Amino acid sequence: MMREKWKKYVEKFKSLGDKVSGVKGITAVIPAVCLAVLMVTVLTGYKTPQAKKYEASETEDISQIKEALAKESTAAMAETTKKNTTKKGKKGAIDVKDGTYKGSANGYGGKVTVNVTVSKKTMTAIDIVSAPGETDSFFNRAKGVIDEMLTAQSTDVDVVSGATYSSNGIIGAVKNALFGTESNNATAAAANAGNAAGSAPSVSKVSESGTWKDGTYTGSGKGFGGTISVKVTVKDGKISAIDVTSASGETASYFSKAKGIIPKMISGQTTNVDAASGATYSSNGIITAVRNALSKAETGKSSTKKKKKKNKKNKKKNSSSDNNNNNKAPAEGYEDGTYTGSAACSGEQFKEYSVTANVTIKNGKISAVEVSSTAKGTNLKQFMSRDEIKNLPSLIVSKNGTSGVDAVSGATYSSHAIFNAVNDALSKAKKNSSSTEKKEETTTEKKEETTTEKKEETTTEKKEETTTEKKEETTENPDEGKNYKNGTYKVSVTCEPDEDEDFDPYTISMDITIKKDKITEISNITANTNSTNKAYTNDAKKGMVSKIVANGNADGVNTVSGATCSSKAIKDACQKAFNAAKK
Repeated sequence: MMREKWKKYVEKFKSLGDKVSGVKGITAVIPAVCLAVLMVTVLTGYKTPQAKKYEASETEDISQIKEALAKESTAAMAETTKKNTTKKGKKGAIDVKDGTYKGSANGYGGKVTVNVTVSKKTMTAIDIVSAPGETDSFFNRAKGVIDEMLTAQSTDVDVVSGATYSSNGIIGAVKNALFGTESNNATAAAANAGNAAGSAPSVSKVSESGTWKDGTYTGSGKGFGGTISVKVTVKDGKISAIDVTSASGETASYFSKAKGIIPKMISGQTTNVDAASGATYSSNGIITAVRNALSKAETGKSSTKKKKKKNKKNKKKNSSSDNNNNNKAPAEGYEDGTYTGSAACSGEQFKEYSVTANVTIKNGKISAVEVSSTAKGTNLKQFMSRDEIKNLPSLIVSKNGTSGVDAVSGATYSSHAIFNAVNDALSKAKKNSSSTEKKEETTTEKKEETTTEKKEETTTEKKEETTTEKKEETTENPDEGKNYKNGTYKVSVTCEPDEDEDFDPYTISMDITIKKDKITEISNITANTNSTNKAYTNDAKKGMVSKIVANGNADGVNTVSGATCSSKAIKDACQKAFNAAKK
């Protein structure tokens, strides 16, 4: 049809050209005019594929067509980008028989287990079976490696930035499923084995001479993901430069924050600086590494003497530290029997569990200690099941108490929970013994007083006075305490940080009820602070309130491991309530 139309127009214009060819001056422009007219005529009846696809009606807005074309273009570009960034692997590259295979490897907080389905030597599905130790937000990001492995038909893919442990866990589990490869991935807690349950250790202040031998010194310390190495340059007895030479296990964003402490150390000429907020592990690693380097540059004996003196001070301080609660137990004086104590083990990076200790006393001394816990999963495997932890009871028996028994490195929280549980049991053994002694003393005193009174009170006048006194005592309120007024007291105290200063002071308020000189209820505990500190306050509340009420006061009630500052604040509040109720 189009060809016939074209032929008709050509013949028509050809005859027209013959007629006008004799006209002078026109011959030169005829071909151009003919071509222009021909193009307009032909194109008027031609419709492009795009126009046909989005053909507009008389009432349709042309902007709708533009919008549709734009969307189609954007979708096409996105599809092109996706194809360009994800390189497809060859199907049939997995040399494994068809079937579903299960494998496991360490992720961030424990084992990650997957099922891998293979059909015609091609991975068709990777499903997560379990990952109890992973944090949802990070693990969801890490799952991106699943699509990468399915697309590439290979386990040789990059980990997801910011979710390295979890990514490695998934990749390692797939390798284990397909090829039986045992992954040597370490969990975050294991990689940072020097830190209890994955929580950042505190770096205490040290005594420094402030003057070092000139030279360049190297040192290392443990960061979040492994060893941090530094080079420290000393010039004219002062620190002139600190350079990080290796920190391969650190996350770039956090480590960048941590390096902010380096200028502070140089300007202050000291390693006694605060860790960078939000990058405590890496900061502590840098501080430890610099101290390790400077230890090789020390001058003079005076600095050594000062260090020894400081160490003695620290040892004295640690022995009575509330963080440890490893209070010295008397060598003897316990009442024979078996006593049960308990303590909570809690930390920011793991789920709280309880520890129970059964302590047997024989001839006034500890003869046996049995420890059990509700720890599960990672807590049970990496901490409570360690041989060093299992050896603590025998050490406590040999020392006749927890004093002098060191916490297990890498399981500090678990160690302290055991110490607290044992001390809780010992407090009951000592309390029972003291109670018996007091009863005996009171009985003896009463007998002596009664005998004396009977001898002295021979006159009728004395008898009358005694009768009058007894009547007056009887008329007093029997529910009223002797030393403190009954009532409910609203108390507010400030929760102060310890020497690590890893939080700002905040206020804890509560209602404390006193009746017959004893605390009978603690309620409405609130803390005007952030969610993290509120969590610590709740831990302290769970671990202490029932014990204080059972005891009638806070004396002898141990602070909760991992929530020491909040626990001390609650104890201070109890004392404040007694002060307010004092007659």
